[in-house]
Amino acid sequence: MKTKTLLSLLILSSTFISCDQILDNYWEKKEQENYTSRYMGKWVGTYTGQGNGNLIISVSKSGNITGTYGLNKDMVLGFVMDDGALTPVISDTPIFTMYGSLNTQKGTWKNGSLAGEWTLTKR
Repeated sequence: MKTKTLLSLLILSSTFISCDQILDNYWEKKEQENYTSRYMGKWVGTYTGQGNGNLIISVSKSGNITGTYGLNKDMVLGFVMDDGALTPVISDTPIFTMYGSLNTQKGTWKNGSLAGEWTLTKR
C-alpha cells in the first residue's frame, strides 16, 4: 500500500513539474514574440583606421544584425544586446569583426592584422 501511495505521489508531482515547465516555456515564448529591440532600424556610418569604408546595418525586431561594409558590400551578421552591446559582428570573408555598442554608436573593428574604429548613426 505504501508503495502505491509513494508511486502515485511521485507521478502526481512529476505531472505538476511538467505543467510548470510547459507554462514557463509558453510565457517565455510570448515574451520573445513581444520583444522589440530599442535599436531596431537602419544604421549607417563608417569605419576608419588601417582600412576605411562605409557601414550599413539593419537591426531586426529581435535584435539580429545584418548589413554590409566596404566597396564590395561584404555581408556582416551579429546580434545587439538590450544594453546596446554587440556580440562580435562578423563577416564571412575576409573576417571583418566589429566590437562595440550601438548605445554609444561606436566601437572597434579587426580584419586579420588590420584594425580601426567605427561609428554609426541611426536613420
